[in-house]
Amino acid sequence: MNDTVETPAAEVVAETPQETPAPEAAEQQVEQVDQVDVQQEAASEQIEPEQPTTEEVQKVSPERLESLLDALGEIPETPSEALLETLDAKSVENLPDSMKGLFKHMVAAERQRVRQMEDKLSSRNAELEKKFEELKEQNRVVIRNRAQLNEVLMDPKFQEYLKHADVPEEELKDPFSQEGIEQRIKKGVAEAMREFQRPIHESATRAQQMARYQDFVAAHPKMTDKAFKTDVRDLMQERKNSGSALALEDAYALVERNRLVAAQEKQTTRDRLKRSESARNVSRSTVSSSNDGGDPVPKWVTEKGYKGSRGNTARIHYLRDNPAALQKLRAQQKSRR
Repeated sequence: MNDTVETPAAEVVAETPQETPAPEAAEQQVEQVDQVDVQQEAASEQIEPEQPTTEEVQKVSPERLESLLDALGEIPETPSEALLETLDAKSVENLPDSMKGLFKHMVAAERQRVRQMEDKLSSRNAELEKKFEELKEQNRVVIRNRAQLNEVLMDPKFQEYLKHADVPEEELKDPFSQEGIEQRIKKGVAEAMREFQRPIHESATRAQQMARYQDFVAAHPKMTDKAFKTDVRDLMQERKNSGSALALEDAYALVERNRLVAAQEKQTTRDRLKRSESARNVSRSTVSSSNDGGDPVPKWVTEKGYKGSRGNTARIHYLRDNPAALQKLRAQQKSRR
């Protein structure tokens, strides 16, 4: 459950930056602020109710806090953004000091209640996590016990005894003879034991597979990633359908390798794009730098004249006398083509 903690309007209204006053004015303002602070502190001592101690705040029960909040009337589920936009620091400052003190401690009590609930939830989550780990370990123990029981049932001597169930009826001795009676008893017991062993063997086989899988996951944390595990499972199913089944270990290694190769290719592509972008930036910068000089012919040449000429004639004379300017002009014209 998420509890919404309403923040006082004074804390959500941003402070308006003030212009920096001159040194003399700043000193006067500081003195005025000090005087106002003293007056406000004196008024607060006279009007604001006595501050409760931490112990007293901790004693406020949720029921008591709810009854106090109920006295305010119906409280909306969510704060009104439009109303908060109309509030500013002055709106809160104009409240009576007693009301400001009351709101402060009601908000403090609500915050404390939320913190206590968060602590309880955190403790509960830790307990559940511990219990989950214990259940996982117990599950591993059960699986291993089933595997051990299956090993007992798969003992060669026990399996040899079960062969009595496969003896055909016609090979048995006379049912009225002592040997024939013993053979039929062994056959019946073997058949019963085989039926008893079959579900245990199947369960133990699945348990062994699950135990190996859990041990593999514990040793390979990437298997806890849903996407990675899906890739491994899909690869194993694909190979199984194609007739070339893969073991879990081999499928894991292949998926890990494919992902590594894909990541390297992606990084290579990213680096290549960065180098291309960098080269384009350098090219644009080079072209821009060649054009940054502007017109190689100074303005005064056309405005004031050069060697008795004005306008384009003055430009032509200037360029003839200044090969560097002429070369720069040609480079600019070439880059614009």
